[in-house]
Amino acid sequence: MHILLWVSSILIASGLLLLSINSQATPNQTASSNTKAVTIELNKYLGGTQGKLKDKSALIFRFGNGSANNSCSIITTDNYLRHSKNRLENINLSESNFYFDCMWGGTYYFLSNRVKTYAEVIIKQPDSQFPMSMHIEAKLISLTGEQANIISGDISLRRKPNE
Repeated sequence: MHILLWVSSILIASGLLLLSINSQATPNQTASSNTKAVTIELNKYLGGTQGKLKDKSALIFRFGNGSANNSCSIITTDNYLRHSKNRLENINLSESNFYFDCMWGGTYYFLSNRVKTYAEVIIKQPDSQFPMSMHIEAKLISLTGEQANIISGDISLRRKPNE
C-alpha cells in the first residue's frame, strides 16, 4: 500500500513538473514571435563634430545609408575614446562616457537599461593602405518596443569631397 502511494505521488509530481515546463515555454515563444525588429545597415560616414556628453568634452560621429532621414550617432567623451583600446562598448547603459542612438525611418532607437540593448564600436587605426575606420554593431529599442539591429562593415572616417 505504501509503495502504491509513493509511486502515485512521484507520478503526480512529475506530471506537474512537465505541465509547469510546458506552460513556461509557451509565453516565451509567443513573446519572441510578436517582437518586431528592423535591421539597419550603416555604410556611410556622414561627418563628425565636437559636443558635450554629461558636461564633458565629447566627439560625435554620424553614420547613415545615404538617405537624409536615416542616421545613427556615436557620442563619446575624448578621455574614453583615448583610453578605450579601440573598442567602445555600452551594455544596457552601463557606460556613461559612450552613447549610441539612431533616427531611422522616423523612429528613434536608443540604448536602454530596461531591456537588453548594447552598442559596440571597433576602431581600426589607419595604415599605409587604409584610413581610420569604424565597425559598428548594436541592438537598440524604440519607445514603442520595436527593436533595431544595427550592423556595418568597416566604414572609413574619411569623407569624400562631394559629400
